[in-house]
Amino acid sequence: MLPEKGEAMVQKPGTYKGQLRNQMRHGQGTYAYKNNFYKYEGSWQAGLKHGKGTFYMGKSSYYKGDFNKGEITGSGERTWNNGNVYSGEFEMGELHGEGIMRYADGRRYEGRWSHNVYEGEGSLHSGAGDIYQGEFHCHKRHGEGTQVWSDGREYKGDWVADEPHGSGVMVYSDAGCYEGQFNHGIRQGQGTYTHPKGITYTGLWINNEIPPEELPHQMVVVGATEVEIYQGESFDIEVAILHNNGEVMEGQTGRELEISAGLLISAEGAQRTTAMEQQVQLFESPYGNAVEVPIATKPEMSEDSLADSPSVTENSSKQDDKVTGYEYVPLPLPVAMETTKPSHCGHVNWSSVAIPPLNFLKGNTLGNELLDALTDDDEADVEDSKGKTRKKGKSSPAAAKKDRAGSPEGRDKWKMAGVRAERDKDLLKYAPPGTYIIRVRDITIPPFFDNNLDPVYVKLTIQRVKRSSTKFLVPKTSTNDKK
Repeated sequence: MLPEKGEAMVQKPGTYKGQLRNQMRHGQGTYAYKNNFYKYEGSWQAGLKHGKGTFYMGKSSYYKGDFNKGEITGSGERTWNNGNVYSGEFEMGELHGEGIMRYADGRRYEGRWSHNVYEGEGSLHSGAGDIYQGEFHCHKRHGEGTQVWSDGREYKGDWVADEPHGSGVMVYSDAGCYEGQFNHGIRQGQGTYTHPKGITYTGLWINNEIPPEELPHQMVVVGATEVEIYQGESFDIEVAILHNNGEVMEGQTGRELEISAGLLISAEGAQRTTAMEQQVQLFESPYGNAVEVPIATKPEMSEDSLADSPSVTENSSKQDDKVTGYEYVPLPLPVAMETTKPSHCGHVNWSSVAIPPLNFLKGNTLGNELLDALTDDDEADVEDSKGKTRKKGKSSPAAAKKDRAGSPEGRDKWKMAGVRAERDKDLLKYAPPGTYIIRVRDITIPPFFDNNLDPVYVKLTIQRVKRSSTKFLVPKTSTNDKK
């Protein structure tokens, strides 16, 4: 069969089937190259590929789009046999102008191209959630741009050859933020870092780190580290954060510090406590091991609340004749306190700190032993009110008091009605006399550049209020005075 006029038949590689004009390929036609690898289907003009067409390069690689005088120029789509697909502008066979490249591994670039490389404004998606939007040069992030990572980090600023370089702001996945100078991807030069808790540092950075001499050196207790109070009293504690030159670091705001308390125990008690870790918590201190106990605050009582509080007037019986003329306003119950506080200008303080009763120790053998030891120490401290030498034996004051304290009935009988008895009962709202450890530690999370400060300790001695004492008693006021 002969081909129609104006049409050639493709018989074998290197032949053409399509329209002709003046013996040249012109119009629609298909040309199979001699190497059997390339093939073109589409529009021709004066023997050249021109207009719309498809150029095949092997089995699964091809270009479909505009041709201009034999060259791939204009808009089109290029598909590679590795699965990459580009849609956009071409010039002389190269990716040039605006276009979108979808990579087989999930990446995607959308923006300006120049001779097959990223150049100018564009956006690059990693396929795993990372996105860059900004300027490119020679196929790399270069100029001003914003990079968002899938882990929550974000950098906005200057780039050079795919790295943050120059000035920029980096927000980290933990919400920390650095604003300042970068050098090939690391913090270098002057910059400000703000920790998620609000701690800030402004100054020099070297190799991505704050120079060690610029970090806080230690925490210290402001004031005495050994304190004595009476049962039922409260105390204040203040901690300062120091530079290695001994000065308070006033820029340290937001570091989280926690206060806790423990009952100091003997080495033998510590060994036994370790075996009962599920019932009590143990911590070490420079003064010895301590069983962690609750910590609270003692509410302040205003003048109005004092006036409204029920008071007890001193009993005028013969036994109390020596101490008539006093009355007692009940002590307030300790209440839960904010144990964790942020530092402010290098300082943290807790006011009116108190230790509530150690009721949690009741119910297990070790706890009962610890409480009994405290009670024994208390009972052994009985003194004759006249200062006489303590007697031994059945008739001694200590023995008599031990007998009286042997049962709840005996204890109630021994505690006479009156202000001192009411006060003694009220003191049970607070921890018994003994030696306690107050610990303040840095619990900032995440740590400020691995700079968690060592804890500080205060040795607290709670003294017994002797029954003969007028502690917490106030002179009795007349009815006219109260009005």
